[in-house]
Amino acid sequence: MALIRFGVIKSFDKDVYQADVEIIGYHGTYIESVPVALSVREDLVTEGARCVILFFDEINPSDAVVLALFGGRPAEDPLFDPVVGHRHRGMVRDGPKL
Repeated sequence: MALIRFGVIKSFDKDVYQADVEIIGYHGTYIESVPVALSVREDLVTEGARCVILFFDEINPSDAVVLALFGGRPAEDPLFDPVVGHRHRGMVRDGPKL
């Protein structure tokens, strides 16, 4: 039977799209390498973001997925263009010009 819990993102590896998550209500209980649903934007998966975790098996905590984020957004990045989905190169504080 599936089980839903709330958590806090502790770290995120965008290369494998997995996060380390602390379960809310179980202070100090971390689950490592939890897959993040591909529908969740990677720029929003930041340390401290609250999330919804679906456990497919109550007995095996590694069999889970981060379904969604909630409770606010990180500070806006003025160089991020949401239309094209990336930061523009060659702008102030954004690395070398191409």
